[in-house]
Amino acid sequence: MSTRMKILCAAALLAAASPAMAQDASPWDLRDRNAYVLDMQGKMWSKPIGQKGWSMMTRSARAVPKGTVFFMQNGQLYMARTGMFDRAGNFMAGGV
Repeated sequence: MSTRMKILCAAALLAAASPAMAQDASPWDLRDRNAYVLDMQGKMWSKPIGQKGWSMMTRSARAVPKGTVFFMQNGQLYMARTGMFDRAGNFMAGGV
């Protein structure tokens, strides 16, 4: 997965995560044909994408694998893929 796509995917998740956390972890509202961006200055934003932009973005895009976790720490965005779930598929880092 390209760095650009990782940033776009992470931004998408984080853009939706803030309202979701405030709403007791309800599902995120990610929509088709929207870009969720963490730009080079660290600002997060989203906007609808037209056909031309969509074609450009999807050329190098890869799906985010199941079991990927995104999180923020000290203003830095991270993603983790291993050791986050037990054998039954339960998220191990979640609070009780």
